[in-house]
Amino acid sequence: MKNLLLTLVLITSAASAQTPLSDGKTFSGWEGDTTQWRIEDGAFTSGSLEKKQPHNDYLATTKEFGDFELTLKWKLEGTEGFVNGGVQFRSKRLAPPSHEVSGFQADLGMGYDGALYDNARRGKVLLRPEKEVLEKARKPVCEWNDYRIRAESSRIQIWLNGVQTVDYTETDPAIATAGIIALQIHGNSSSIVRYKDLVITELPARQAIESAAKVMLFDGKSLNGWIPFSPEGGKGKDDNSNVAKVWSVRDGVIHCEGKPKGYLRTSKDYANYQLHLEWRWDGKPTNSGVLLHKTGPDLLWPTSIEAQVMHENAGDFYLINLSSLTVNGKQLGPVVKPYLRAKKHELSNENPPGEWNSYDIFCNGDSIQLTVNGLLQNKGNGAKPSRGAICLQSEGSPIQFRNIYLKPLEK
Repeated sequence: MKNLLLTLVLITSAASAQTPLSDGKTFSGWEGDTTQWRIEDGAFTSGSLEKKQPHNDYLATTKEFGDFELTLKWKLEGTEGFVNGGVQFRSKRLAPPSHEVSGFQADLGMGYDGALYDNARRGKVLLRPEKEVLEKARKPVCEWNDYRIRAESSRIQIWLNGVQTVDYTETDPAIATAGIIALQIHGNSSSIVRYKDLVITELPARQAIESAAKVMLFDGKSLNGWIPFSPEGGKGKDDNSNVAKVWSVRDGVIHCEGKPKGYLRTSKDYANYQLHLEWRWDGKPTNSGVLLHKTGPDLLWPTSIEAQVMHENAGDFYLINLSSLTVNGKQLGPVVKPYLRAKKHELSNENPPGEWNSYDIFCNGDSIQLTVNGLLQNKGNGAKPSRGAICLQSEGSPIQFRNIYLKPLEK
């Protein structure tokens, strides 16, 4: 037993050891165009204030990394053009003649400090800090900034100067979970970017642990563990034919006819979890929702907090029948009207009708976060109730659900 414990300690220590990625003197462990990159005062440096950088360029590690925590310092200055850089991770170089590196990027410069960008792949900002967060984190131009980047399984977090700016969960299983780390200078600018004190801590792979921790709410074959309800069909008994017609399972998908109104609820109550599910509209999109913490009797509008699925409104909170939540510092509820709405932060990022969308919903204690297609759309705290059943709504037109599971969270 002593030998086993010692082995586990050694494995854990080795997996969590901090490793410098640069000796501050040479390019050992890195590859790239060293006519574009140089080392000055221990920092990888590129660019010039006298002439424009012709194209994006990258200095990259020769080793790939999966789950890790990376810390580094960066400094950016410029006089003309798109003065910008970034730290690529879980990335790969594209084949020549392209100069690009494809993958996740912790962006910096031109108002994108602290943002998560998907470079040369989906080509879009995945998540960026709100204005007040960025103002708190940002330092004056030409000062050194601290980046902390943590990539663990599907979750990516970024801190800028000690302030968290990104907490993102990747929902596309096709996106790589390992790759090179690369430092960028952006093209078409007269600028200088510097990176130094790069230290990485490789983390034990959590995929097997997460897989074991999953609680599958839908087995892909039946509605076991779910109870249908509609006020037009009685008390939600499984043998109620009117209700049973609304919900069915085909080809690993839950099909909802949308009429009559009601919901499909879990037979168990849940608290402190990350819920994942996917939905798409089978025809003209109208209205639906995911009811969280449903408590009390089955009603058309039961006591619950709704993660909205109404077309172009996914990410809104709807507070129903005596529930309450604090959003943006304002307490909403307890609701005595049918509902109160708290709008999402960003414009709609739903996929077109007929395509699948994903919800990742974090319910931790009395806090709730709604992430739609990888974009954090809303968050609140002080949720009442903070535990209960999970419901899928029938509220208008045919809709489909699949891949429904949760992962328990520590309080």
